[in-house]
Amino acid sequence: GWGGVTSSPIKCASAGLVLTEAHAGAAPAMAAQQPPPNEATDTAPAAPEATLDESMQSMDRDHSWTKCLFMALCISLCITVDILQYSMPLAFLPSVLEDRGHKQMTIATAIGVYYWMGFAGGLIITSYMVYKMVTARDEDSDEGMEDQVRSVKVIRKNLMYLVCSLGVGAVTLAGQAMYPRMWVHTVCRCAQGMAGAVIFFYAFLLSASMFTGRQQVLAMTMASMALNVAEVMGSAFGALIFDTFGQHAVFWTLGIVSVINQVLVLIVMGMVTGTTDKVPEELETSWPEATPVSERISKKGVRKLKRAMTRPRTVCSVVLITFAGLVKASMEVVLPFHADHRWGHNPLAIGNLFSYVALAYILSAMVAGQVWIHTEGCHICLSAISLVMLGLSAWCVLLTASVYKHEGVLVTNLVLYGIALGFTQTPAALLLAEVVDEETGRAKDAINGVWNTMWEFGGSLGFLLGGLLAENYASQILLFASYTVVCALAAFCMLSVSAVSGDMFSGRCALKKAPELEPIKPWEPKYGGTSKA
Repeated sequence: GWGGVTSSPIKCASAGLVLTEAHAGAAPAMAAQQPPPNEATDTAPAAPEATLDESMQSMDRDHSWTKCLFMALCISLCITVDILQYSMPLAFLPSVLEDRGHKQMTIATAIGVYYWMGFAGGLIITSYMVYKMVTARDEDSDEGMEDQVRSVKVIRKNLMYLVCSLGVGAVTLAGQAMYPRMWVHTVCRCAQGMAGAVIFFYAFLLSASMFTGRQQVLAMTMASMALNVAEVMGSAFGALIFDTFGQHAVFWTLGIVSVINQVLVLIVMGMVTGTTDKVPEELETSWPEATPVSERISKKGVRKLKRAMTRPRTVCSVVLITFAGLVKASMEVVLPFHADHRWGHNPLAIGNLFSYVALAYILSAMVAGQVWIHTEGCHICLSAISLVMLGLSAWCVLLTASVYKHEGVLVTNLVLYGIALGFTQTPAALLLAEVVDEETGRAKDAINGVWNTMWEFGGSLGFLLGGLLAENYASQILLFASYTVVCALAAFCMLSVSAVSGDMFSGRCALKKAPELEPIKPWEPKYGGTSKA
């Protein structure tokens, strides 16, 4: 009733009005006009406690540490299984297919189609997220969108996307195990790449949406480590299983692990519980179907997208991950052929070469995180130097066979390449984290989607170029020499963008200061009455 009015503003949820202190004085007078209730007959019945639907419930993000560890492990395992589908066959599949008489370009297509379809899937998801951002209504609030993202119904739906994508992987892996033909490998890796794009997007999104505080930091760290460990250790694991049990065992092992992961994600889905907090109803509405696309575009959404994408650290992060993915993908497709043709290594020895890169990568990534903390203000410079070293070290790996052909030198150059890779991809992810941390609402998804899509684009292009030149050693040398020059130019562009914007020596990405809003004036009935007002 009106009798409880205080000096603080009272928000009317139905009409969106604000009752300020200026109107509070009129409340007692209005309350005096109301007849007092008859306690004998006018006692109001207690309202029944309503049960909110899952779509209107926010997820309870306050977990015990045991529950947090289990859920974060299951989600990060999705990334691990997805990356292992790509990386485990790298050590033996090119040699096996080559022994059957297939050409290098055909083999590179069977291997690299995973990256290409991952890029296509990431592009589709990113385009949809950008569309949702630029067509958001101006009155939609970022805080409300955060609540909608974390509703119980949406969380469970995203988990089901992971289960379905893992199911695609399990079916295709069984096909590769039973019918190890060239066309089967190509088609199955095509489907795995498309499903992997979905797993990547929703695994990272769930790691951020299902947890809060220190538990959120733990979940994101586990997801990042799952990606890196699987990507660089998968080849060594695949070579070991192949050498012991054969190629069929590799695919059956991956398929069984994928099924187990699906069961774990379903268990996590049952552990998702809601709170009594209600998601705002206006967020459940959508644009009318008859509204043209040109009329749906929100000026606020376009301005926010432009501001987010042109931020210096966003540009530097995208440039860094694109060229790091380019060099890394070319090395992954060239190294098996190079080690086989120029060094005479068998699949197990090729897997050992990848393990050297993996160990150096993991250790350097851990060191890079600590260096990042203690080099506040020099992040862009550190990232640019690491990118130049990545291109140079990759070139030196291939030069070893013609300049000084010694196994120890090859291993040393591979270790240096792994260190440079760790000091490149880790800063790229940390730059992305800084930008995403400052954004709100759909801008987080849009930036994350662009970053992942450009990573897939760099990897797809690297696989294509590496596959085209897999037969010619002289062309491989020329390719990686070009990478060295291109990485140097990209590093110079990063430094130039940061220097022009004044962001080179700042610790965090600078945000434009929002314009100050004028104070709300007391409400006055200027339109002839309360109903028209």
